[in-house]
Amino acid sequence: MQYSVCIDSIYPQENLEEKLTRIKQAGFKFIEFWDWRDKDLELIINSGLKVTNFSGNRVSSLTLDSKEKIIQEVDASIDIAKKLKCKHIMLLSDVLENDGSVKINSISCEKKFLRLYDNLRTLAEIAEERDIKLVIEPLKTLKNHKNYFLDNFQKTLELIQSINSEYLKILYDIYHMQIMEGNVLETLQKYHQVIGYIHVANVPYRCEPWIGELDYKFILKELSKVYSGVVGFDFFVKEKSFSYKKLYEWIQSIDF
Repeated sequence: MQYSVCIDSIYPQENLEEKLTRIKQAGFKFIEFWDWRDKDLELIINSGLKVTNFSGNRVSSLTLDSKEKIIQEVDASIDIAKKLKCKHIMLLSDVLENDGSVKINSISCEKKFLRLYDNLRTLAEIAEERDIKLVIEPLKTLKNHKNYFLDNFQKTLELIQSINSEYLKILYDIYHMQIMEGNVLETLQKYHQVIGYIHVANVPYRCEPWIGELDYKFILKELSKVYSGVVGFDFFVKEKSFSYKKLYEWIQSIDF
C-alpha cells in the first residue's frame, strides 16, 4: 500500500512550502488535497512529492446541475491531474457548504439517483478516454454533511456496479462509514475490488489513527492482504505532540 498525507486537513494554516518540506523529511512520498484552485501547483510539482488524489467537483453537483456544467468542471480537474501526474480524482455527489452541509432542495431521491447515475456513467466514459481514475466518496450525515445524498456504502455500491467501469470506483472513508454503518473491515475485505481509494481518520474525533475507538494497526494489517492501493490520511490533528514524523513512524511500526 501507498500512504498519502492530506495537506488540507492536517495543519491547514501551516505554510505550504514548509509543510511540504516537513512531510518529505518525515519519509512520505505522497500527498493529497481538496480543492486545486487555491493551491500553488508549481510549488507542489517542484516539492518532490507526488499527488495521489484531489477533489474533482467543488462547484458542480452530480445530483442537481446540468451535465454540461459538471463535465466542464471535471474536465478542468482532469487537466490539472495530468499536469500533476495524479492518477485519481475524487468526486462528491453534492456541493458542500462551508459547514459541510448540502442545501435543501425539492428534487426527489429517485430523480437524484437517476441523475447521479447518468452523470457518473458519462464521467466514467470521459475518464476512460483520458486515462484517469475517478473515485466517488460516500459521506456521513449523522454528525454533519446534512442532506448529502450519497451517505451509505450500499447505495454507492449499487451505482458503481451498475456502471461497471474500471475507471470509476469508491473512495471508502473508514471514519465516515464507521459512524454510518460500522462493519468496516469486512466491507473492505468483501468489496475491495470496487474500492479504488481509502481514507483514514479515527472515530469519534476525525483525528490521528492511534486516538479513538478503531484499532487501525489491525485494520491496515488485515487490509494489506487484499488491497494494494493508496491509503490517505485525511484527519485533523488532536494531540499537541503530533508530527509528520510520528505519523510515518506509526505506519512503519505496523507488523505487515
